Amino acid sequence: MIDESNAKLVDDIVTNLDEDYVSDESDEKKQYNLIIVGGGRVGVHLIEKLKDCPRYNITLIDDNAENMKALEEKYDDIKFIIGNATEKKTLNKAHIETADIVVAATSVDEINLLISITAQKYNVEKIIARTTNPSHIKMFKKLGVSEVVSPELAACSDIEKMITPQNISELAVMGKGDFELIDIPIKSNKVIGKCVCDISPDKNFIIVLCHKNNETYIAQNNIVLEKGDLISVLVRTKYIKKTRKYFTKNNLFSI
Repeated sequence: MIDESNAKLVDDIVTNLDEDYVSDESDEKKQYNLIIVGGGRVGVHLIEKLKDCPRYNITLIDDNAENMKALEEKYDDIKFIIGNATEKKTLNKAHIETADIVVAATSVDEINLLISITAQKYNVEKIIARTTNPSHIKMFKKLGVSEVVSPELAACSDIEKMITPQNISELAVMGKGDFELIDIPIKSNKVIGKCVCDISPDKNFIIVLCHKNNETYIAQNNIVLEKGDLISVLVRTKYIKKTRKYFTKNNLFSI
């Protein structure tokens, strides 16, 4: 059973979809390809609300084969893709190149962020990401996510308004919850003066934001790291200590 906050989030999505799409008489026959990532309570409740709306071709991606099999037996008109949505092969199976809307609705913020970043490479018009940590909202938006919603906030009621008909290298992700977003100050002489592209992405981390002189920038390849900068890094959990040391200590070692 879905909790009240998540139910409200989904209900508001549907309400605003009705306002933005179903009532759009200018193009009544237009259909929208919607990819939902995450077959948990939020994703399933969203499907339940949208399954009878003819304007949406819905695809659900999740890596839980047993759960997906049960859902496949329940919903006839939904396309189900079993796999890791942070992997290109899974997104290709879901035909992300034709998607109009992607909703990253898993319970893991880092997964939702990676999915959102990857979706931008395919020029998806609208990307909505769920976060369980309201403090991540600003960063998600700076990284190009169209809208960020959090069931933990009263503002979650705005989620549906995000869905309106309107380069980053891959970081392989194995399983859920094995990576985190952390902030690291630039102190090491090994990285001072280097461009982001000289360092990131690494097989164990990727720089996503760079904070300089009270300004925050998406970590583009040509940004030069300077002493005193603060970077936001998506890193595999077991490599957090080693990655932090790489950017802050001057003794030589390899990641």
